[in-house]
Amino acid sequence: MDFRDQYILINDTFAGDLQIRYYGIIIVVAMLVAATVAAQLATRRKMYADHVWGGLTWAIFPGIIGARLWFVLFPPVSFTAGCGVEGAVCKDTAWFLANFFNTDGGAIAVWTGGLSIFGAVLGGLFGAWLYCSRYHNTVAKFFYYLFSPLSFIFGLIAWVPTALFQRVRGQSVTPYRLERFTTDFPAEGIAIWPWLDIAAVALPLAQAIGRWANYVNQELYGSPTTLPWGIVIDREHRVGAFASMVEYPETTLFHPLFLYEALWSLLAFFVLLTLFQRGKLGNIALKTGDIFLLYLMQYSVIRFLLEFLRVEVAYVPGTSINSSQVFVALVFVGALVLFLRNRSTAPQPAAPAAA
Repeated sequence: MDFRDQYILINDTFAGDLQIRYYGIIIVVAMLVAATVAAQLATRRKMYADHVWGGLTWAIFPGIIGARLWFVLFPPVSFTAGCGVEGAVCKDTAWFLANFFNTDGGAIAVWTGGLSIFGAVLGGLFGAWLYCSRYHNTVAKFFYYLFSPLSFIFGLIAWVPTALFQRVRGQSVTPYRLERFTTDFPAEGIAIWPWLDIAAVALPLAQAIGRWANYVNQELYGSPTTLPWGIVIDREHRVGAFASMVEYPETTLFHPLFLYEALWSLLAFFVLLTLFQRGKLGNIALKTGDIFLLYLMQYSVIRFLLEFLRVEVAYVPGTSINSSQVFVALVFVGALVLFLRNRSTAPQPAAPAAA
């Protein structure tokens, strides 16, 4: 079986054919590996490592929403190429919004593909900020009572056999009730920047692993190449003029952009890990938040460069300007300004490196 079949097909008598997609498996593995590394880094800094798992839990749902929203706002050229051409298929932002609840490719149809790492990071950051903020307890309490009916039912199911066993043995039975919401999370919240530094070390590792999901889906490839490490892309996964098997036969090789980014991200992981442990960039003492800013700058550079090779480009609506390059350029400038500003403020060293 070709690994790029994209899913494992399991036949179930009751549920029918069940597809377990490699893409999802790889993404989950990437998140778990990165979170484990982040938790270890937190432990070495004598920080409460459970905040890593709590923050990840809060970041997942907003991250998915953000990833899909970015795709809807900036759909790739393969979706918008037919806009304005009579009889052609056009799936621009207006189409997604007009077909919001269409389960066959509409805005809500995350399962049909179409997620952006930019939206995922922004959404994930919002979730992490919410987790660390003073609004944490309010949000947690809301969802606790929102799902309390389900908690009550499942808790009751678990309580009944225990109560019967206690009754048979002649023991007193504790009445069942739903516990009130309690939390040990500080009412004022916790500082987010130290945790962003830890996340900045682990994120490139997650990206290095997660990009192989793009290989499975035969996406994130570049223009044709004669380099020996080029990859073959099936016809159904090609876009634009590259779908022509006459001009670009089956043996045509394409730049494996996912591989370039994965290797860069792996290198970035080791570099940022070293800086995190040393607390210095050359002779420059790093302050809290600097590692996160360096992460933003390094990814902005590689993404800006790879966009020149990418064939599945997204444009600013109504223009021929690459939206991804514009965004990472702004992120790079913003992160650089904040990094330089940190150099002119009063000394504020990062947390001490682990022994």
